[in-house]
Amino acid sequence: MDAEQFEECWHTHIRHVVAYAERHVGRDAAYDIASATFLTAWRSWDVVPSEPVPWLISVAHGHVRNHHRSRRRRGTLEQRLALLDKASYAGPDASVTATQRAEALAVLAAMPEADREALLLVAWEGLTTAQAAEVLGCRAGTLRMRLHRARARIEASPDLFSPLTRSAQ
Repeated sequence: MDAEQFEECWHTHIRHVVAYAERHVGRDAAYDIASATFLTAWRSWDVVPSEPVPWLISVAHGHVRNHHRSRRRRGTLEQRLALLDKASYAGPDASVTATQRAEALAVLAAMPEADREALLLVAWEGLTTAQAAEVLGCRAGTLRMRLHRARARIEASPDLFSPLTRSAQ
């Protein structure tokens, strides 16, 4: 590794990489993309060609794609949380604090959709396993397996879900 060559590359091409990133992710994230790009270059300095701009832009392009994927996943999770929050019961007998509720919704949102839906049909909608299986178009055994997986995820934080799991059993 030649630190002087890397430093020269950075000083020469940082503006180019930041400009590319800014066109694709905006000013706020452009510097993060440029930093990640040059970190990749530092770690892979042996394969960086003598004319590094196309290589750097290619690496930056990969980081831009990762940034967009991450934003889509975060947006999807936020949508799921909003839907679950809107659909959850917040009546006067609710014994869950706001923090616990947010944590519970995050655990539910992170579950695979089929497992979450099985749990919610039984726990929140009050359906039997046979009825929930009919709604989802699956066998009762399949639904019981989904419930088992959902409950296993919940057991990691039992304080959050004690009313939910009691009603779902």
